[in-house]
Amino acid sequence: MSREVFCQLTAGDANVLMSMLEQADQPAPFSVLLREKLSHSNVYFREDIPANVVTIDTQVVYTVNGSSVGPHVLVRNADGGLPSFALSVHSMRGLALLGLAVGEKVEISARDGRSEMLSVERVLFQPEAEARLKQTRQRTAEPVDQAPQVVSFRPRPRKAVVSCDDDPGPSAA
Repeated sequence: MSREVFCQLTAGDANVLMSMLEQADQPAPFSVLLREKLSHSNVYFREDIPANVVTIDTQVVYTVNGSSVGPHVLVRNADGGLPSFALSVHSMRGLALLGLAVGEKVEISARDGRSEMLSVERVLFQPEAEARLKQTRQRTAEPVDQAPQVVSFRPRPRKAVVSCDDDPGPSAA
């Protein structure tokens, strides 16, 4: 059975997920979702990922069963000891949101066994989009010389060379 692509990842995000896959101590629902993400995603260079997609280090507002949550920053750190504004990609919600675009939904199993419907409402900050914006600003901020560049193609007058040397040089041979 083939499944359509359901998320978009940067190459760096895909590498993080592959390293997480090598860890053997994951609960079954998490492991299944992780394998699904890696198997059914489009991978982009960081310059090409759309600005409305949740990537690692993205600040996102999302809903859980219709209730708005966030803004949270999706981080690659482990789940324990994070500040309240951070959401780990090692958590079920963080993994589920990674790679989704604004308006997309995903259903996951919650810790207590019930299902949760997550939906991305807004991407407030995406590092890849910010990098593209800075690069565009730098290109437009470069000073442009408005003076016309004139190149003269008229032959230059040759200066007469007067030599006091009697040696005719190699051309006389």
